[in-house]
Amino acid sequence: MGRLNPEGDPPSGHRKQRSPNMINRSSGRRGQSTIPEEPRPYVGFAMDATGQTSGLAQGGVHTLVLAGSGVGKSRRVLVPSICLWEESVVAVSAKSDLAEMSARIRASRGGPMYVMDLTGQADWAKLPDDVIRVASDPCALLTWDENGSNDDSALGLAELLTKLGTLGMGGTGGGGGDSAFWMQLALGTLACLVQAGGYYPDPETGEHIWGGGIDWVMRAALDTGDGEEDAEGDLTTPNWNTAARRAALMDSAHVDEVIASKLLDPKQRDSIGINLRVALGNWKKRTVRGKAGDVPFSPDLLEQPGSTLYLVSPDDGGGASAAASVIESLVRHWKQHAITRRLPKIQMVIDECPQICPLPNLDQYIGVMRSYGMHFLVATQHSSQFEKRFGEKDAKVLLNIFPSILVGVGAIEKELIDQAAWTVKPTERKVSSIGSGGQENVSADQTTSLTGAELLPRSMDEARLIVRGLPGTLVKLVDYEHMMSRAAA
Repeated sequence: MGRLNPEGDPPSGHRKQRSPNMINRSSGRRGQSTIPEEPRPYVGFAMDATGQTSGLAQGGVHTLVLAGSGVGKSRRVLVPSICLWEESVVAVSAKSDLAEMSARIRASRGGPMYVMDLTGQADWAKLPDDVIRVASDPCALLTWDENGSNDDSALGLAELLTKLGTLGMGGTGGGGGDSAFWMQLALGTLACLVQAGGYYPDPETGEHIWGGGIDWVMRAALDTGDGEEDAEGDLTTPNWNTAARRAALMDSAHVDEVIASKLLDPKQRDSIGINLRVALGNWKKRTVRGKAGDVPFSPDLLEQPGSTLYLVSPDDGGGASAAASVIESLVRHWKQHAITRRLPKIQMVIDECPQICPLPNLDQYIGVMRSYGMHFLVATQHSSQFEKRFGEKDAKVLLNIFPSILVGVGAIEKELIDQAAWTVKPTERKVSSIGSGGQENVSADQTTSLTGAELLPRSMDEARLIVRGLPGTLVKLVDYEHMMSRAAA
């Protein structure tokens, strides 16, 4: 597999700029006056009244796929969507199957291809030889704003790591009472540590130096620097003091947070330290941190149209939370740069989302990311899995806001299906009767036009596409190998 600099690229302000001609097809080209059609995830083929296919079905800008295990949602929905998408793609799965089925076709797009294995068990033998291995390192996920600061990015990342830390311990990503207070108080210190583990400027040359990444941060979190005689200007020893010195070279506002935390009494500092370790606990596993020589993944790697990232994530807390941090970093990067840099439209294909890539802010992504050219195709076996991970309230919000939901066999979503049937206008029928005087009495009676059971798909070859809560239509699902063989014929 290919290799890049194992320490990653320097901050975006020091990177080679993209050519202005590197503009994806869907976002338009210079000189065009028409508004191009917005790309959407693949959701199957539309069918006419006789069951014959009539072109691609039209889903929403984001789609939730609900289908049971073993019914082919990867081969019939996820892989076709990956293959048909012309621009950048991120594909998250519990195994390397999505990559094995689609990598050769994606390679024809011409963009770079990256793989991240958080399980240590993925088989990349069937992938192209020039695939580049990348690792999950939060310090490489920081982004710089137009003023050259990554303070906001570091704080946002600290908030995410804190949420994901509680998810990794079996929580729902939140906290309350005294626990929430100390989680909040630790954010500034964590942000400073993450900044220090990333790139910081050499005080003599100004050249950006890699700070050691998550490995350095995890060691620094354990040592406040008290009781030690730090050498003046020490920028190496992993502790809070060194983190503050590195961050000060970047004029970070989070330096003051570290100083304030160190002034607390020992028990209070211990509480902050505990929260730091919880937030960073997901990276204790070597399989999550990656192998020596792996490239730390950074969001700008997917700026080139046609680029692909395959991410294999386990269903345990640590690896799954690391996967979520990668998605979050891409969301933040596209929010910040999609318009000004004219970034490509990117599709996020996430299989078994609640288990292997829990996204605490998924409802926010569905609400706003279409405006930044990011489209989600999220799959799970049943909507109740979101309830278990995030709670009933948040799960209900997700179902209500997804522009389209594709329901396959094996997912008996009674409430969702019944609600879709309820939106159909009742049928009015006339009822006549003969009165006692022999006259005919006519009255109107309204009856339900559809029942939920009528909307359910009955085989692996079809699914119910619910658009904006309406009943939508049955769509035909075809195995990707059949689709590709027909396309090649």
